Amino acid sequence: MAFLNEEELESKIKELSGEILKVRNEIEAKDKERSELRNELNKVREELSAVINQLNGKRNELKSVKDEIAKLRKNRDDIVNTLKQLKDRRVELLQRIKELINRVRKYRELLRMVNDIIGGKPVDKEKLKELIDKLEFEHEISPTDPEKEWEFFRTIQQLERELNAAEVLSRIKEYINRDSQEIEKMRKERMELGQQMRDLYNNALANIKAQIQELKKKREAIVNEIAQLKGRRDSLKARRDELKRAILSKSAEIKELRTRLRELNEELNKYQLLLAAARKSKNLA
Repeated sequence: MAFLNEEELESKIKELSGEILKVRNEIEAKDKERSELRNELNKVREELSAVINQLNGKRNELKSVKDEIAKLRKNRDDIVNTLKQLKDRRVELLQRIKELINRVRKYRELLRMVNDIIGGKPVDKEKLKELIDKLEFEHEISPTDPEKEWEFFRTIQQLERELNAAEVLSRIKEYINRDSQEIEKMRKERMELGQQMRDLYNNALANIKAQIQELKKKREAIVNEIAQLKGRRDSLKARRDELKRAILSKSAEIKELRTRLRELNEELNKYQLLLAAARKSKNLA
């Protein structure tokens, strides 16, 4: 370094002092900017944490809604299965009713045929039995007469035919009555099953379907909210990362300026020492 006079040293010191002040001001400005960035970063982190909490809450709410929909769907499927079973039972009853109606029709046809055989007159089985017993008793105690014997056997045969017909009629009527009662019982059961099906469909099933539709709308709304929250979360994350990079950049700039400030201070001290030495030398002279 060339030898500098006092005036040049003072000028150099003044120049260095001005540059030092400028660097200090730059450091202060950049430090202020970095503080502002840090404050903004803290706010972004707080908002990001709040958004993530909201997002987790909405996810839990969505899971709850999905679980409720699944539960209702199972109930709906159970009701549909019950309706199918009831329908199958009604079909089974209808088929059985048709079979019994057909059988009763055949019994009635048979009843008419037997009535035709006995002339359609009402028959009292007990009286017929008493009459047969009386005739047999009288026959046993009466003298033997070929003509009366023959008449007796013809009468007995006729009475026995009528008795058999009466017994057949009685059984047929029992069958008709039995099957008619069974038909009526099954018809009543079909009506009850039909009412049960209508109640299940119009009340339970319709109510469950309505609940499922409402929950689907709620699920869709929550999904949209989650999508919006995700977008907000990603935007905040991007801003957070941007701020972190900006803070690191500012920190690097401040570090460089402080290094420059240290160098300038060292250079200033050197020239101040030179100026002091020059003035001392001048005073000694």
